[in-house]
Amino acid sequence: MPSRAHEIPLRIIQNRPEMVPALLRESLGIDVPHHTEAISTSSVLTNCDPKELNSDGATLLRDGTRHVLAVVVERQHGRDPGKRASWPAYLATLNLRLRCPAMLVVLCPDEAMVRWCATPIDVGHPGFVLTPLVIGPGSTPLVTDPARARELPELAVLSAYAHGNTHPATLKAVVEALDSTAPEHRTFYYDYVLAGLNEAARKDLEGLMSVDTYEWQSDFARKYVGLGREEGREEGREEGRAQEAARSVLLFLDARRLTVSDEVRERIESCTDLDVLETWVRRCATVDSPEQLFD
Repeated sequence: MPSRAHEIPLRIIQNRPEMVPALLRESLGIDVPHHTEAISTSSVLTNCDPKELNSDGATLLRDGTRHVLAVVVERQHGRDPGKRASWPAYLATLNLRLRCPAMLVVLCPDEAMVRWCATPIDVGHPGFVLTPLVIGPGSTPLVTDPARARELPELAVLSAYAHGNTHPATLKAVVEALDSTAPEHRTFYYDYVLAGLNEAARKDLEGLMSVDTYEWQSDFARKYVGLGREEGREEGREEGRAQEAARSVLLFLDARRLTVSDEVRERIESCTDLDVLETWVRRCATVDSPEQLFD
C-alpha cells in the first residue's frame, strides 16, 4: 500500500493535466473554455521576495498559444488555517503571472474536509470573497465505461478509489485503465485503488486482476499478481510503520505546543528511515523547537 495516500490524487493530476478540465466539468459543473491543450505549469506562484508561495500543483489550459484558464490544484487532508489564508494569494499571483482567469480546486479525502475547505474565505475587501471549488469522494466523476477508462486512465483510477465499494463497474473499468496507462504508474495506481476499498471490493478487484480471468495485453498482471505481490505487501507494511512513526513525532511536538512549519512537516512525513524517525521521537522530549530535531 503506498505511503501518504492523500497526495496520490494530486500526483495523478500532475501525470495527466488534461484531467483538470474533466474534473471541472464533471465534478463541479464548470463551463470550461475552449482549449487545445492542458499542460502542467509552475506551482511557484510568486516572482520575488519576501515570501515564496508554492501551491501543490497548477494546470494551464491554452488555446493555441493563448492562455485561457489557470487552475491551482491543492490537496488538503487536515485543517490548516494558514492554507486558507494563502489560497486567495495563489489565485491573484497566478492571474498576474499568466494574464488569464484563475480558479482554485481543492482535493479532499472525505466529506468532512470538503465542508471545511468549501467555507467561503472573506479577504476583507468588499465583495472579495473566495469560495474554493472542492472535490471529495462524492463528487469524483463515476467512470464505468471501459472506453472512457482507456481514454483517461487516471480519471478511472480516482473513480475506482472513490466509488469502488458501491459501484462494482468502476473496478472493471479500472482494470482496463491500468492496462492503458504508462507502465511505470501501473503498480502505484493499483495499490492506491486497493487502499480505498473494503474487503469485499478488494477481493473483487483482485479476482478481476487474476491472470486466469483476464487476457492482459501487457505483462503487468504477471509481474505484479505473481511473484511481486508479496514483496509489494511487505514494502507496504514497512511504509506503514514509517508513517506511524512520523505521526508520533508530529503528535509529540503538538502536545508540547511547538509550532511545526510546512518545511519541517514535509521533512518528517517524507522520511522512511525508521531508525531516524525513532531518534526524532526521543528528541521531541527535549528540543526547544522542531528544527532542532535535525541537529
